[in-house]
Amino acid sequence: MRLEPCYLLAGPESGKRAAFIAELRAAITREDGSPPEEHRLYAGDAGVGELLSLLRNGSLFASRRLVEYRGAEAIKGKDDTGALAAYIAAPAPDAILLLVTDAFYVEKAIEEAVGKNRKQTFFELFESEKPRWVERRLRELGLAIDEDGIEALLELVENDTAALDAACARLGVLFPAGTQLGEAEIEAAIARNRQEDAFSLFARMVEDDPAWALECLDAVLADRQGGAVQILSALAWSFRRLLRLRILLDAGESFDAACLNNGIRAKSLKDLHRLALARYTREDCERIIRLALEVDARTRAGGAALERPLLQLFVYGCMIKKGALELEPPPLAQR
Repeated sequence: MRLEPCYLLAGPESGKRAAFIAELRAAITREDGSPPEEHRLYAGDAGVGELLSLLRNGSLFASRRLVEYRGAEAIKGKDDTGALAAYIAAPAPDAILLLVTDAFYVEKAIEEAVGKNRKQTFFELFESEKPRWVERRLRELGLAIDEDGIEALLELVENDTAALDAACARLGVLFPAGTQLGEAEIEAAIARNRQEDAFSLFARMVEDDPAWALECLDAVLADRQGGAVQILSALAWSFRRLLRLRILLDAGESFDAACLNNGIRAKSLKDLHRLALARYTREDCERIIRLALEVDARTRAGGAALERPLLQLFVYGCMIKKGALELEPPPLAQR
């Protein structure tokens, strides 16, 4: 791998991105004879000025530094984009900058400064690719899995290769080589022991009271596997699926047929959606989806400092107000 002073890593597939960074880290270690000093900054917490200051200050402890700047889509304005573009044109000789975004593009000035050859885009796996990916990864770990087990795993785990690989690795620890895994084994190993994520947060919002849901939200944010935009996106997706389920039921479909049409096959997920249908009406889902879009826009504009309170407000707005939450302040009464 040729080492470049700057890369733009775009796209939502965090597993492929992590593999690229690991390959880059290994290439630096081979070339320098020692691993790089690593730094990670978030655009919501550290501005471009702080990033450039870090890049231009050399290290006393390593021959090269690897600096990850997450949320690069938030870099806006001529001053910041111009300063970053100027740095990319004349980078520090001992630093490699990774501009990371879950989006597919950043500001045009930054795209042009980085150049097409130094941009890597990580697309999610197609739905048709995921079952075979799981089957192949488990085979490498000495395990077999049937179709019901694959469907259960894909329903219970966020569908990027990082989360799927972590789940497969956990199965490799829990079960001896040669085990044939089915739906029951997957639910026992994954559903009852998985870390909190945006999908378990949805379950809390269906099954529990707001206090427990807010505690789950804090756990998801503390894990830093995804920011507010990713959490909102996953929750909105869950409510959209619930809305599709409700529309099919209203049209006369049976519950099992409606679940099958929406890829809900595991018994635990069917039970969850029965509860969700009892808690949220079609109108509730529609309001919640609109509220998610509004909170998403405010989160992108407000940065990291507003992520937690806005997400807390969203959870409250879903569970207590059923989406009927007015975010705009009321107009001042005229005297």
